[in-house]
Amino acid sequence: MEKVLGYYQKITGVLSKAILGFAAAIIGLDVLSIFSEAVSRYVFGESQASMEEIPRLLVPFIVFPMMGVLLKLKKHITVEILPERLKGKARSLLLIIVYSIVVAVAVQFLIAGVIAVRYYFQMGFEIQGELIFPVWISYLAFPVGFGLLVLFAVELLLQELLTLINLVKEAA
Repeated sequence: MEKVLGYYQKITGVLSKAILGFAAAIIGLDVLSIFSEAVSRYVFGESQASMEEIPRLLVPFIVFPMMGVLLKLKKHITVEILPERLKGKARSLLLIIVYSIVVAVAVQFLIAGVIAVRYYFQMGFEIQGELIFPVWISYLAFPVGFGLLVLFAVELLLQELLTLINLVKEAA
């Protein structure tokens, strides 16, 4: 099982770096878009509304895919009163419960996201502005992000299960 987890961690490691790169590129595009909009307004006295719309439409593609990456890197906002005070098997059991809840909730949101994307795709709704943009594309970040969260939370769950198994073996 440790060998399988090692391969899984390599895959999620590459995936997390790709997601971080993707998020950085989106943030760069957002900053460039807003900067060019401000320069255009200052130099030419007018600007395009799309320069403000693009960052707003791309923010979900930063936030939702990053949930799993932040969980994996232990950079997600947490309140760590119990994990800091507990040691050994008790700490592992607590983390197993936490990661199990994260997986269960993420699966529910993944399903809800797929349903929402399918609904908006079938309805053909569009975001009206200077850019005409299908609504379902902006909702696509939701199931993708929660699907990635499931992948990363499963990794942490398996890692903690192995830790617990090793602790039990050592105690025996």
